[in-house]
Amino acid sequence: MPRMWLGKTRTIHRLGLGLSLLVTAAVLAVGWVGPHWLTRLEAMSYDVRLLIRGERSVSQEIVLVGVDDRSLQEVGRWPWSRLIQAELIDAISRDQPKVIGLDVLYTEPESILDMAKPMDAQRPRPGLRQATPTGSEPDRRFAESLKRAGAVVLGFSFVVPESGTDVDAFRGNPPITGPVARAPFVLIKRARSDEVLQPYRAAGVTLPIPVLSEAASSFGHVYSIPDDDGITRYEYLAIQQGNREEYFPSLGLELARMYLGIPREQMALVLGESVRLGDRVIPMDDKARMLLNFLGRERRFPSVSATDVLHRRIPEGFFQGKVVVVGTAALGTFDQKATPFSANVPGIEKNATVVENIIHSSFVQRPYWAGPLAYLLAGLLGLTLGVILPRARAIPSALLVGALLVGYVLATHWALLAWGLWLDVVVPVLTIILSGMTLTMLRVMTVERQAEEIRKLFTPYVGPQIVEQLIQNPELGKVGVGQRRRLTIMFCDIVEFTVFCERHSPEEVVSRLNEYLSAMAEIVFRWKGTLGDFQGDQIHAFWGAPLDQSDQVELAVKCALHMRQRLGQLREQWLARGEVPFDNGIGINTGDVLVGNIGLEGRKMDYAAIGDHVNLTARVERLTREFGVPILVTESTAQEVRPLIEAVDTPDNRRHLGHVALRELTAVRVKGKQQPVLVYELQSLARSMPSQVMAAGSDRDTAAA
Repeated sequence: MPRMWLGKTRTIHRLGLGLSLLVTAAVLAVGWVGPHWLTRLEAMSYDVRLLIRGERSVSQEIVLVGVDDRSLQEVGRWPWSRLIQAELIDAISRDQPKVIGLDVLYTEPESILDMAKPMDAQRPRPGLRQATPTGSEPDRRFAESLKRAGAVVLGFSFVVPESGTDVDAFRGNPPITGPVARAPFVLIKRARSDEVLQPYRAAGVTLPIPVLSEAASSFGHVYSIPDDDGITRYEYLAIQQGNREEYFPSLGLELARMYLGIPREQMALVLGESVRLGDRVIPMDDKARMLLNFLGRERRFPSVSATDVLHRRIPEGFFQGKVVVVGTAALGTFDQKATPFSANVPGIEKNATVVENIIHSSFVQRPYWAGPLAYLLAGLLGLTLGVILPRARAIPSALLVGALLVGYVLATHWALLAWGLWLDVVVPVLTIILSGMTLTMLRVMTVERQAEEIRKLFTPYVGPQIVEQLIQNPELGKVGVGQRRRLTIMFCDIVEFTVFCERHSPEEVVSRLNEYLSAMAEIVFRWKGTLGDFQGDQIHAFWGAPLDQSDQVELAVKCALHMRQRLGQLREQWLARGEVPFDNGIGINTGDVLVGNIGLEGRKMDYAAIGDHVNLTARVERLTREFGVPILVTESTAQEVRPLIEAVDTPDNRRHLGHVALRELTAVRVKGKQQPVLVYELQSLARSMPSQVMAAGSDRDTAAA
C-alpha cells in the first residue's frame, strides 16, 4: 500500500471535520447577509409547506360582495355611481350585518356632471330605484347609506416610500385631520427596546372625502405590497404616519376589532411583538406585519355578486351578523393578488383572510428566534456531519444525510401544522446538502481510495470479513509498516509432490494442484487466517495479523483439522474418478516474527511474515514425513492448545476442543536451532468428522468472534 496513505485516518477525520465546519460557517455567513435569492428560497419553502398542508375549512362569519364581471355586464363599467353604491349598502344593511368593510377608495367627490353620462348609460336596470341627482346628491346619498348601515369601515391609502429610512421623504408631511385622526392606536408599547424596530412609515396619505369620512364608523388603511417574488404573504397591521408616533390599523384588523366588539381603547400595539385586541394576541414581526394563513385558492369564502345583491337575488338574512367585505373582483379592476395558492385572488379575499385569522386565532408566525434557532441547528448539523461522515461508509453516509434532510423538513412542516410556526428551512438544509457533498467528495478522494487500496492489498491474503474490519479501522493493521508480533504460523505441503509431477502430465498436475489449493485456501479464509503465499505445492498461512486475534492458536488448530478433513473428501473424489490421490503434512508453530509489506513498492508487494519462527515452522512441517503423522505442533503452540483440550465441556464453553488430543513425540534438533525443539502430534479423535460439523464449528466461531 502506498506510504502516502499510512497513518492518515485521523488526519482525514480532522480534515473532514474542518471542511464541514468551514462549509457551515460559509452558509451561516451568507444567511446573515441575507441575499435576495436566499430570502426567496425561504419564502418558497413556506409556500410549499402551505401547499402540502392543503386548504383549510371555510369560515362562515365572513361574506364577500364582489363587483365581478357579471356585475359589470349587468350594471355597467366600474366605478359605479355612488347612488348605485348607496343602494348596494342599503341592500346589505337591511340584513343587519355586524360590520361592513369597503375595500374601495373614495378620494374624490362625484359631481353631477361627472356621473351624468355613465348614469344615462347604466341606470335603466330592472329592479333598481330611479333617482335624479342634483348637485352633490350622489355623495350625500351615499353618506346617508353609510350612516344608516351603522358599522361601516372605510379604507384609505398611504404612500410609503421604497426606503423606510429616508428621513427627507417624511419632512413636511402634515398630520391627519378629520374623522380619520381618531383611527390610530391609542396604546403603543415596545417589546424589545434594545433592538431596531422597522415598521413601515408613510410619506403621504390619501383620505376619503369629508362627507363620507364623517358618515363612516371607522377607518383602516389598505396599503399592501407583495414580497420581492410578487407573492402576497403579509398583512401590514400598522403603518406609521411620517415621523409621528401615530400608527394606523389596517382595514382587515379594524373589521376584526369591530366584529369582536372590542373598544378601541382595548386595542394595543406592541411594536416588535403583537397587536392586542383585549385578551387576543395577534403575532407580528418587527415590521408590524402579520403572516397570512390563507384558506386556499380563490373563492374559498362565501361570496355573492354585487349585481345579485342590487337585484335582490339573495335570500333574506344572508348577511345577518356577518362581516361583509365589499370590493372589486373583476379582472379588469386590477385588484388581483398572487398568494402561495393562486395567482388570481381578489383583494377583498386578502382582507377576509386577515379577519378570519384574527377572529379564529388561526395564526402563522415566524418568531424572532426562528433565525437564531436555524443558525444554531445548522451549526450542530454541520458539526454532526463533520464528525460522522468521514468515519462512515458511502451508503450509511447517504442514509444519514437523507435522514437529516427528511427529518428536519418534516419537523418544520409539523411545526407549521401543530403550532403555526414558520421555522427557517433553507440555511439548515443548505448546510446538510453542502456539507454532505463536500464530505462525500473528501471520502471519494481519500477514504474510499484508501479502502480500495486495502481491498487490493489484502483480498488475496485474508477473508472478506477481515478486509472489512481493516477498512473500518485501518490503524488496527498498521498496513505497510513492519511490526513485530506474536503469530501462529502454519505450513502445509503435499507429500512426495515431486514424484507426482514426474508421473503425470503438466496439465493434470496444474489442474489437480489448483483444485487442492483452492479448497485449502478457502478453509484458511473460513478460519480467519491470513494466506501468506503459495510456494509451488506449499501453503503458508498465519494468524494474529493484520488484526490481533486472541484466539489465534485455536483458529489455527481448527483450520488444520478442517484441512485434513477436506483432504479426505478430495481423496475419495480422486479415487472415485480413478485418479491417484496425494497426502499432505501440516506444521504449526507460535512465536514472535516480523510482519508487513515486503517486496518492490509499486510493482510487487506481498503481505508476509518473516523471521526465525517462520523458518522453524517450515522445518517442523517437513518432520511430518519423518514421524509419519499429518499434523505436528511445537511446544509453544501445544502450551496454548492444552488448556482448550482440558476445558470443561459446557454448552456455553465454545472454546472446548473435546475432539482433539496431543501426543508428545520427542525433542528434535532442527537446522538453525541450537536447542532441541519438542514436537507434538495433533490428533483428531473424530477420524471421520462430517463436513457439516466442521461447517457448524466455523460458523459458531465466526459468530463468537
